[in-house]
Amino acid sequence: MKLLSSIRLGVLLFLMSMLCSCEKENLYDYGISKIYMPQAVNQSGGVNINYTVPVGTDSSTFNYTLEIERQRLNVILGVSLSGMKPASYSVDLQVDTDTIQRLIANKTLDANTMLMPASMYTLPKNIRVAADSVSKTFYLTLNINELKKAEYAGKKLALAVGLANPSPYGLSATASKTIVIVDVDALVIGPAIEITSKYLKNSGNPFVASTMDAGGRWGTLADWVANSGAMSHNGIGGFSKDGDGPSMNMESGWGSPAIKNGKIYQTITLPAGTYAFDPSPWIWQGTKDVSYVVVAPNASTLPDYANIASSTSVLSATFDKPRVTFKLTATTQVTVGVVVNYVQDQQGFKTKAVHLYSYPKHL
Repeated sequence: MKLLSSIRLGVLLFLMSMLCSCEKENLYDYGISKIYMPQAVNQSGGVNINYTVPVGTDSSTFNYTLEIERQRLNVILGVSLSGMKPASYSVDLQVDTDTIQRLIANKTLDANTMLMPASMYTLPKNIRVAADSVSKTFYLTLNINELKKAEYAGKKLALAVGLANPSPYGLSATASKTIVIVDVDALVIGPAIEITSKYLKNSGNPFVASTMDAGGRWGTLADWVANSGAMSHNGIGGFSKDGDGPSMNMESGWGSPAIKNGKIYQTITLPAGTYAFDPSPWIWQGTKDVSYVVVAPNASTLPDYANIASSTSVLSATFDKPRVTFKLTATTQVTVGVVVNYVQDQQGFKTKAVHLYSYPKHL
């Protein structure tokens, strides 16, 4: 009987010991705790550490905030702790210019990317996270006036923001650095909203001709003005229909004459705002002589080819970068279109549609 009691007591003590052990085990959270930057993995899912700005559809989802009165734009970044050990920690922030220069040199980043100048941004030196939290947001603050400088138009500005000197935890081996890539035009001008159908007639997909030649290949665009230079196919021009389908077109050579000062344009009225006119993507862009996409505010026609490059009253872009962005301060009559001067033989362009965009959220 005494032996049985001893066995029972032993079992009871063992069970109590196991229970205490389990309770003690629960006092400690599990997982390997490492400090990391969520933005290093959020967009790519770990494919790379790129973090493009802007992203989002409205102010509730943008990955930046604005302080318009202070002319500041705050790119949202942060630190977080993996694993399950809630305790305070700290980490320094640093910029790595060598990484960006290397990525540009080896063409990992595209040709329009440049290192963000130090004069444009400010960054905290250190982040401390309290024991009752695993993460904390911080900002890479950009100067809006600097962003708007002409030398950054059409550029992407890249900055490598990294973590250093962590305490008491270590750093993630793969997510302790984020490549912030700021698309200047997308930020300064804002997310584009296509408004083509509201203002432009016969904008494409498909284009419609008002007249066609007997062979059914060449035509004249309905609702657009084609001047005599553009109407190079026996008095018609600006439209073609072939294996690529209906398109806005001007073409010389292959039996067709040179096109001197050829213009295709349409005049519309727009309210105050920021806009862009863009006839791309091209089905075919075979121009040899420089050709222009042109926007002419307060005009009912486009200037002659010879005057476009020096004109101060119009905005233009060459066919290799065909988007023209413009700002109106009041309701304005605007003429948009293309102007070419095909002197060399066998050249031309075709597009299936033209586009008009507005930028209601521009800085």
